[in-house]
Amino acid sequence: MFIDSHCHLHDDRIYGQVPNIVGRAKKERVLYMVSCATREENFGKTAKLARDHGAVIPCFGIHPWFLDSLSENWQKRLETFLTAEGSGIGETGLDFTDKRADQDLQIRVFSHHLDLARQLERPINIHIRKGWDTFIHLLKKSGPLKTPGLIHSYSGSPDMIPLLERHNLYLSFSGAVTRPNAKKVVRALGAVSRDRFVLETDTPDLYPTLLISGNKNSKKKRLNEPKNLPAIAQIAAKRAGMGFEEFVNHAYNNSLTLFESILP
Repeated sequence: MFIDSHCHLHDDRIYGQVPNIVGRAKKERVLYMVSCATREENFGKTAKLARDHGAVIPCFGIHPWFLDSLSENWQKRLETFLTAEGSGIGETGLDFTDKRADQDLQIRVFSHHLDLARQLERPINIHIRKGWDTFIHLLKKSGPLKTPGLIHSYSGSPDMIPLLERHNLYLSFSGAVTRPNAKKVVRALGAVSRDRFVLETDTPDLYPTLLISGNKNSKKKRLNEPKNLPAIAQIAAKRAGMGFEEFVNHAYNNSLTLFESILP
């Protein structure tokens, strides 16, 4: 059985197809899909998806790409949705890829999400790109999370993994691990503890590079969806040097522990 630990079912590209997407996921034994809002304007859509589909587990947060959309009352709106729903926090985090980004604002917004995760004892879905030093500083300053969190689509160094695990974080691996040149991600997958990794699709993005007959690789130019999680797991298990069933059982049980406070 599978849990998609990070996806975006509110996305306009797929929102109208969610009933069929959930149905196809269930056929592939994907029991739950953790759907992360990214800004205030899709909080309502994410909440509705969770009400309409028991398999959809909502998270509410402000993604670092969308800080220009913050309203004056964004903190109150975020807290209102979090307290009204059995939900996690995120997607939130730090992304310093664009050198023009307001890093100070990102740090303030992300720090508020971390504070809420501690106060409300909710799991937090974290995005980190080019902001690892700042993120590690924040973790060391505040100490381990009370409730587990995760780094989504982990792209950091394998060397950081022990520190992240000590701070009560899980590492989530996406379709990126299926790419032929994903050497750094594969090394990270090999370094993570067996009780600290989970799987995700990042739907509708990061469509996996599926291995096909003839030992060739083909990246299909299409939108991703949670039903592809078993295909990602099959390739990831091989690259982790683990049997498929053992790998999948670890990922599933780890997800149950990670999201215990918000699963039905």
